[in-house]
Amino acid sequence: MASTEQPEPPTQSDLPPGDDGAARPREALVATAVKFLQNPKVRESPLATRKAFLRKKGLTDEEVDLAIQRSGSTEEVLPLSPVGLPHPPYATQLTPAPPTGYRWRDYGALTIIMVGIAFGFHQLYKKYILPLIMGSREDKKHLQRMESNIAAMSGTLTQTVTQLQQTLVHIQELLVQQQQKIQELSQELAAAEVP
Repeated sequence: MASTEQPEPPTQSDLPPGDDGAARPREALVATAVKFLQNPKVRESPLATRKAFLRKKGLTDEEVDLAIQRSGSTEEVLPLSPVGLPHPPYATQLTPAPPTGYRWRDYGALTIIMVGIAFGFHQLYKKYILPLIMGSREDKKHLQRMESNIAAMSGTLTQTVTQLQQTLVHIQELLVQQQQKIQELSQELAAAEVP
């Protein structure tokens, strides 16, 4: 198939005399496999998983066995700090713990934000909500005063209207008396002119 081009394995004519291609493992792949197997995280996985991964990457069974032998890997799963590690054990602790100053700085920033929010709510309450509440109480008091004033004025107005009605009745009586007197006078005048 022309679409999947893979390098052809070396032929007998490419190899030095007396060296067959199956017996000599590819050293670069084996060296990479050894480095891979010496990784502490890889050493935690089962040996069968490691072998399967190396075979999947193109190593032969002979190369896989050689890489395992060179890396010092064993059948059992090793803990994080294996005995045959070329690196010192303290090298795995490269990330320092964050200093506690950051935590206090975060708490300080959070406190400042919370105080700002509380102050904002206090100002909002003081400027807008409290006047609405107190304003309605003052409005009620003002309405009560107005009602009492209206009731007093209504009482005064009722008295005034009553007095006006009495005055009108009195004036009507006087008018009736005046009309009677005018009629009497006009009759006397008419009687005095007739003779």
